Amino acid sequence: MRSLLIIVISLFLVGCSDYQRARSAYEGGDYKKAFELFKKLSESGDTRSEYDLSLMYLQGIGTKQDVGQGWFWMIKSAEHGNTMAMVELGGRHEYGVNLDKDETQAVFWYKKAALAGSSVGRYNLAKMYIDGRGVEKDPARGYAWLVLSAQKGNPIAKAEADAYKAKLSAQEQIRCDQVLKQLEADPNS
Repeated sequence: MRSLLIIVISLFLVGCSDYQRARSAYEGGDYKKAFELFKKLSESGDTRSEYDLSLMYLQGIGTKQDVGQGWFWMIKSAEHGNTMAMVELGGRHEYGVNLDKDETQAVFWYKKAALAGSSVGRYNLAKMYIDGRGVEKDPARGYAWLVLSAQKGNPIAKAEADAYKAKLSAQEQIRCDQVLKQLEADPNS
């Protein structure tokens, strides 16, 4: 049992060091080496590498630009739980960057990121509810997601939530508190 644990820890450390080598190559400007390392790691299921590889394909860094491969790896990373990839997909759909502008898809990806605990995903989802973009306008739900973003360490969300709630009627403020309690109990509701 102990030897199995040592093997698992060793494999984890090797994976970390390979990812760090890829990041170091990228940050040092050796984009071809970084691309090769990210590709190898991505093919073995490393979600951080899948995300980095997707950006390299999308921007043509270290390789020929290939938008199809970029989206393939971005979606794969998001589906494997990488919240940065989820937020990236949401943002690109929201603003139509290398994708058709589709605010419903933006909400879909922001919500996935929000449910996975991303403060940025929660913040962006809040804004979509507040503005009624890609989803029915729901100020109380928007407020609640701002608060949940703040709870994950987003100081901008806290200030915006306080200012936003202060502008609402007493009845709307009560609804905000009810929705917040509901989402804290069950974020999928």
